Amino acid sequence: MCPSRQPRSAVLVAGVQLASEPGDPNANLARIERLGRSLKRAHPELELFVIPELGVTGYSIGERFFNVAESWPDGLGLRRLSNLAAELGVVFVAGYAEASAGDVIYDSAAVFERDGTPLISYRKTHCLDTELRFFANGDDLPLVTTSVGRLGVMICWDAAFPEVARTHALAGADLLVTIGAWEDPHVRDWDLVMSARAYDNVTPMVAVNRTGADGDVHFSGHSCVLDCLGRPIARLDEEEDGVFVGTVDYEETRQTRSGYGSQLRDRRPELYAAVSAPAKTPVTPASPPERK
Repeated sequence: MCPSRQPRSAVLVAGVQLASEPGDPNANLARIERLGRSLKRAHPELELFVIPELGVTGYSIGERFFNVAESWPDGLGLRRLSNLAAELGVVFVAGYAEASAGDVIYDSAAVFERDGTPLISYRKTHCLDTELRFFANGDDLPLVTTSVGRLGVMICWDAAFPEVARTHALAGADLLVTIGAWEDPHVRDWDLVMSARAYDNVTPMVAVNRTGADGDVHFSGHSCVLDCLGRPIARLDEEEDGVFVGTVDYEETRQTRSGYGSQLRDRRPELYAAVSAPAKTPVTPASPPERK
């Protein structure tokens, strides 16, 4: 399927905020399929469907990541996700563990077109130090052109860096999509970061976080759809499993950018050289990932 290049006026989006079963992709995939079908029955006009970071595998499964990671785009679980996108007729963004050459794995987001065509596997570019025990950082910030618009995809901690969302916005993103496993007790930070990235770039946001616990790690939920000024269109304020649906109004974004929302237009890049320079504050480098 060739994604439409015509400007869209609005898109109905949905996310599933869920607690994945640690290390059990089959159980997680079956649940995602059930929830996706239920959402589509309730909202036949649905066009974009999103699940959280590592929603297929669970988050805190240690060495088991090397057993459940899949090669893009031909892994068995990825084929199920592709088939689900085609069955529902939706653009689908899903978090999974990606296997690569040399026993290297990535915390990735698979993006499928509405006919099931695999579009891209985005690899998280800002892994936490604990995640670097298993995952390598990705090194690219691609914009994904789909039939629901141009998506700037981020995974959890990526969104804490204003430069990532700004890179997507300057490349022409219509919609920012963040999938997360953002932990307690930092739920207020999640809310702040998602709203700020939308407002910074006058670009609407779909942010889907997981819930529940993997071992001692608890997750904060608070998934949402935000307009181009970071105001909620739909949200789940509880740290419980649930679904949310909201309409992203691209026409509102265009109108806002022509008036009050002039952040991108009013930029003065000649003043911002320090943004891309190495930090002067000392940091402790993380060890590279290795297979134990």
